[in-house]
Amino acid sequence: MIIKILRYIIGFVTFKASGGFCERFINLCENENIQLWNIENKNGEITASTTVSGYKRIRKASKNSGMKTRILKKTGVRFIITQNKMRSGLSFGAIAFLLILITLSQFAWRIEIVGNTEIEDETILSVFEEYGVKTGAKISDLDLSEITESVLEKVPDISWATVNKKGSVLCIEVREKRKIPELYDASVPTNVIASEDGLILSSDVLRGTEEVKVGSAVRKGDLLISGIVVHRDGTEELLHADGYVRAKTQDNFNISTQNLTVYSENSQKKRSEIFFFGVRVPLGLSFDGDIVNSSVSYLQSGDAVLPVGLIKTTGYTFSDETDAPSDMQKLICLFKCAEHIYKLTDNAEVKESKITVTENETDYSCTVYSTCEKNIAELKEIYTEKTKDKE
Repeated sequence: MIIKILRYIIGFVTFKASGGFCERFINLCENENIQLWNIENKNGEITASTTVSGYKRIRKASKNSGMKTRILKKTGVRFIITQNKMRSGLSFGAIAFLLILITLSQFAWRIEIVGNTEIEDETILSVFEEYGVKTGAKISDLDLSEITESVLEKVPDISWATVNKKGSVLCIEVREKRKIPELYDASVPTNVIASEDGLILSSDVLRGTEEVKVGSAVRKGDLLISGIVVHRDGTEELLHADGYVRAKTQDNFNISTQNLTVYSENSQKKRSEIFFFGVRVPLGLSFDGDIVNSSVSYLQSGDAVLPVGLIKTTGYTFSDETDAPSDMQKLICLFKCAEHIYKLTDNAEVKESKITVTENETDYSCTVYSTCEKNIAELKEIYTEKTKDKE
């Protein structure tokens, strides 16, 4: 790559040689220390590239081999400048712009954060900024491995972090620590009760005394597994009852357009801003809206992302619709019903769901009837009183 860049800066020519002995011509060029590359031989004609000075010395080799040479193409900075003598300022400007791009690519002009779900981007970014990872920082001055170790010590909720360089973009990748579920205290006596109404399908008692049988119906709060165990000698013992009781349950959900407020779009306004190294130049008047969205696009040169770009802002204003149910309100009702069914699958197996719709001039309502199978076991502590023997 370095050789190619140097050849482009110095300049080279691509030529064609024909009419003689090809192999003798190439050997003579080697004897004269004339560098040839990109050599192609087609039907006794040679196409190759060489330096400008090499082509000037090629006449002897071509004469002794009987080859006739002809320049096909001139490539390089020197030829561009020669061809644009009247526009030398433009050439120097292009070179200056290239140098500026190379210089700016050594700095971090954008910072991205990926991998976090619970911790806010601003929290992670503020910690990294304390160690110099911020917009405008020179990337070569940052010891990224040492910085990530310091951040891990300061933010205990992060288990792993790394900073990857993508041109002038620093991508901070983190992995959050998994929260360990709280362990229950097995020394606390408990009963297992029904969390809701249902028909018992199966019962798996891990500890305690089973109080219901398969096929029996229970209501919310009924005792399923008792934490009081009676031994053969008649003595009783309080245990931390536990188990898994699967039951068939019914879930009903209703939503009406009377409980919904749907907004219709009144107006939409757009504005653009140019930003250049932190300076923002608006290309229009500012405006207010109920919802304002912005998108940012950066100027890029290959992998280099420069702090120059365009910000597009769109603002929306809305008005309430409180008259007869609109098609949008009806659609939202159905969407809420589907969303409710989906949420049921988090802790239950939905066997069947049925949606009924009621519609009149002023109201539109949907009701979902779902049949589920789930674990209805719920722990409830047995409260005991501590008494002292009277002396």
